Amino acid sequence: MNHPTAPLTRALVDDPAAWTRQTLGGLNALRYRLDQAELDAFRAILAQTQSLPPQSATREDFHHPELIGLYRHTEHALMDGHGAVVISGVTQEQFTAEQFERIFWGIGTQLGTAAVQSATGDRLGHVRVEDNPKNRGYLSSRELGFHSDAFELMGLMCVERAERGGLTRIASGLAVHNQILAERPDLLPSLYEGYYYATAEGADGARPVTPYRIPVFSEVDSKVSCMCLKAYMSAAATRLNMALPDDLNEALLLFLDIAEREEMKIEFLLSPGDILLCNNFALLHARSPFENSTERERHMLRLWLRVPDGRKVVPPLLERGKEYERVHLEQIPAE
Repeated sequence: MNHPTAPLTRALVDDPAAWTRQTLGGLNALRYRLDQAELDAFRAILAQTQSLPPQSATREDFHHPELIGLYRHTEHALMDGHGAVVISGVTQEQFTAEQFERIFWGIGTQLGTAAVQSATGDRLGHVRVEDNPKNRGYLSSRELGFHSDAFELMGLMCVERAERGGLTRIASGLAVHNQILAERPDLLPSLYEGYYYATAEGADGARPVTPYRIPVFSEVDSKVSCMCLKAYMSAAATRLNMALPDDLNEALLLFLDIAEREEMKIEFLLSPGDILLCNNFALLHARSPFENSTERERHMLRLWLRVPDGRKVVPPLLERGKEYERVHLEQIPAE
């Protein structure tokens, strides 16, 4: 499958999601604090749906007049605003771990459709240290550099912190675009061309490398989008018995260097009950390494959400998510 490359933008990206640490003003610009009426509304919904498995609750189940403001604010922030929101107010003192999952799933139903995250077909993932034969980063305690996940929206809900470390970092890929334009505009063409991807879980499948390139930057209807996962591009090059093109490798190293600059990123620790939601077509996220103890083991819930009528993007950005669904279907035995 070959997709045409989107036109290259050599103008500054003017978008609310093209923020830096200074222009954003810090984490408080993203935070939404639930008030008592909203917390009571979630309690009422939990009582009404307690007989359902947590992931069987529907969008309609989580409709409540006291939650309209939350849902509208969150959707606007993700789709037309800074591209991220941190929802606070759910705590371990007020809700159980199972209720965390129900609330997180319910908020997700208001934003999109939960998508497959792995070969096992899970749609609500557990980000924690587990047996990890495919070496998936989210099942380890190692540092995860800046990257984009596979669907338009990504959500994390903290169930428990690590004993040490595990800080979340986010940065704007659109702001990185603007900085590359200022510093090395000659490298932009390679980022708009992009490269093939190879995922760890797809390595043994029927299609270990995507037959199409996934651009780091692309533009549709005068709106620039971003998607970057250097490790998967490097893995694809290895699979193809090739080296990454020199200009692309240089551009990716600069891209990641800029994202890590103090003036570009914000870093914070999610508390139990906090929910982070990000637009993967505008922002990047990362995680510092962490250490668990017998008393405290880091545990996050994760959602990948497909958004109906979401951001207009080039086809490869949507095709990437389908790779996880395809790998999952390959694992299902034929009848």
